[in-house]
Formats: sequence, structure tokens, C-alpha cells
Amino acid sequence: MDKIKLPKKIKIGYQDYTFQEWSKNLASSNEAYGEFFQKEKAIGLSKTDTGISHANTLLHELLHGVMYQWNTNLNEKDEEKVCSTIANGLTTVMRDNPWFLDYFKQNVKEG
Repeated sequence: MDKIKLPKKIKIGYQDYTFQEWSKNLASSNEAYGEFFQKEKAIGLSKTDTGISHANTLLHELLHGVMYQWNTNLNEKDEEKVCSTIANGLTTVMRDNPWFLDYFKQNVKEG
């Protein structure tokens, strides 16, 4: 199966966010695999993070975008905990149930 590349941007709420690929040095200096930048309208992702870890990081950062766009007003510590918990849980559900994403994509299209 061909590896699917990330597009240049993703829409969260009414706003488009661009993806930025981080070098190994930048990711290491930030001690993170990803970060959501609300003012810059960007999501940074480490080039060295791959596979399920990269997918989980992307989901985690998208959840930060959702939290921001829908104005949850959580403090930084609580938001980080919520995003980590939900991203880890959903990544596990999707990994353990490979049929789920195809089912979800089909049913979302039906509106």
C-alpha cells in the first residue's frame, strides 16, 4: 500500500492550518513530536516521527485545534491531558479495529 502524504493544510472549524515539517534538531529542542500554533495557523510535526506514533501525534495536535476553535477555555495542563487521553484512546481503537476507519468514512459521507 502506498504511503499517503499529508496535504499542505487542514481545515478545523472555519480556519485553515498549514502543516510544517520539523527537522530532527527542532523537534528535539522543543522536546515534542508536534505542536499546534494558533496564531500562526500551523501544526508542526517532526519528520522523524513515523507510523502509529506520527498518526497519534497528528490526531493529538488536531484535537488542540478543535479545543481552540470551539473555545473550550481549559488551562494548558488540562487541555494537554484531554488531548492526550482522547488521541491515545482513539488511536488504540483504530489500531485494534481496522474496519473502523472505512466504516466511519463511508457513513460520514452519507450525512
